[in-house]
Amino acid sequence: MSSTVLVSDLPPNCESSYVFTELRLQEDEVEEVYTRAGGGESAWIVFKAPKLAALFEIGHKGHHFGATGKKITTSFWNEAIPEFATNRHSDFAHARDHQILSSTVEITGLPDKHTMSNMNELFRSVRDQYSETTEKSQHRNPSYYDYNEPINILHLKTPDPGVGLLQLAQPWMAVAIVQQYAGTYWKNATLNARCVPDEEMEKLLVNEPSATDVSLFVKGIKVGTSSKEVREIFKDFPIRDVNILPGGKTFCFVTIQQAHADSILAQFKNGVKWQGRTIKVDLSDKDKRKRKAEFGSSSAPPIPAPAPLPPTNVTDLKLENLPYDVTNHKILTLFEGFAVYKVVIKQGYAFVGIPTGEVGRALDMLNDTMIGAQYIKAKVADPRKK
Repeated sequence: MSSTVLVSDLPPNCESSYVFTELRLQEDEVEEVYTRAGGGESAWIVFKAPKLAALFEIGHKGHHFGATGKKITTSFWNEAIPEFATNRHSDFAHARDHQILSSTVEITGLPDKHTMSNMNELFRSVRDQYSETTEKSQHRNPSYYDYNEPINILHLKTPDPGVGLLQLAQPWMAVAIVQQYAGTYWKNATLNARCVPDEEMEKLLVNEPSATDVSLFVKGIKVGTSSKEVREIFKDFPIRDVNILPGGKTFCFVTIQQAHADSILAQFKNGVKWQGRTIKVDLSDKDKRKRKAEFGSSSAPPIPAPAPLPPTNVTDLKLENLPYDVTNHKILTLFEGFAVYKVVIKQGYAFVGIPTGEVGRALDMLNDTMIGAQYIKAKVADPRKK
């Protein structure tokens, strides 16, 4: 009798770690679990004894697997493990249990499109738990024996499509996130999580944008170019931020201070060769309009503070799906050209008061606009829910 069981008809992109967890396999009973590199719809489970394999095979006939409830099939496997089945649970377990000392976690396996909004969705429960626990325990002494410090996420960033970084308040919180999310099956893929050097996050954390920052339109990059590669193109300049849109675009946006922007525009005026492609740079449409309005002035004016509240004819818009670290400055920049009478920022959304007669134009402009890597949603706020 064979000690190996083939499990078929799994959901797409299942990796060995998820199979091990979902089928509640035991370390003292299983030698190894194999799947195709990157995951697949089949897994090979090698038990430590034929009797254990037989019990599993009988007990899991027609088993409904995971949140999808897909019915799997099981059969004994009497051949060698296929060469392409290189994803092993033991490798995953070793990596999961041997993390570097860091407060930063890298998540891979996220959807390539709208990665940041997916990150916010994935970790919403962690943020909510932190808010609820903090509110309930704000008057309690942390030294009490039953005090449990909640996991505190400081920053969420996405360096590349499908990849997320989160920075935690303490290294033990990073390990807890790895333990909780590594091997999780989410949106048709198995997530992986690992602690990475804090420098990975620090490279993405830019200073608060100043009034003299401009956005450059960079075209000619190849599909799949990472933000790290874009920074390499402009390695001689202090780039503040890189925004690569999802969907396989051949362009991106780079944020930089005005003084350095002029130098880049001059250097890339006729295009610069990079990896066999011609990279060209221009001001973004928004900054072109700004310069035109200023009659060629090289310095951008500061974003004005909200205008004094008028007595009537003001409507509040609700902006949803905002990054958790969105700032008042970013909101006001978004509403450039509008009279803004108030800005109230919450976690993931904000209220902005503008003249009632400008609501239609604002909604047309805002919907499907991106802040960071997220598409925001705008609507007229319900006054009963503010």
